[in-house]
Amino acid sequence: MASVDNAYSRLVLWLKVALPLVALAILSTLFLVAETMDPEAAIPFAEVDVDQILRDQGITAPSFGTVTEDGAAVSLRAAALRPGDSLRDEVIGTGLEANIELPGGTTIRITSPEGTIDMAAEVALLQGGARFESSNGYSVESMDIVARYNEVRVATGGAVTATGPGGDITAGTMGLERDPETGAYVLVFKDGVRLIYDPQP
Repeated sequence: MASVDNAYSRLVLWLKVALPLVALAILSTLFLVAETMDPEAAIPFAEVDVDQILRDQGITAPSFGTVTEDGAAVSLRAAALRPGDSLRDEVIGTGLEANIELPGGTTIRITSPEGTIDMAAEVALLQGGARFESSNGYSVESMDIVARYNEVRVATGGAVTATGPGGDITAGTMGLERDPETGAYVLVFKDGVRLIYDPQP
């Protein structure tokens, strides 16, 4: 019985020494064969253009309006607006539409696929092929049209083609101006005006 106890004791003593050594050997092997990690490839990052994200911030379907001192109602809307690239108070828009209701009852609608609005100067530049339509029968097309919305003042930035009650008109520029004597708003064509008269039946 004593010999059995001695053998058991020796086995336990041997295991107390051998097992920690085996565990140490296994851990050493793990560290030796572990894959070397590339610190630069440890965490993948998406390539993000932060400046582009800031430029793309904007609002959809905004609109605002005002009434001038002489009673004309002016409204401006867009499909979308985003901050401009240079001027602090400039915004860039798509699907622009300006509507003007003159005191005499004439209504005007100006549309363009794109444009910029200077909020400080209260000026909208409708670009990319602008169209001017009035309720008294005039339809005008130009590459761009400038409209002030703190006062009713509209002007094209270049040549125009127009149709109206008198026929077809081409000119270097066109503007909507207020006659200081009568207070009435009139369309003024300038710079090489050509009218093809088309008498109404």
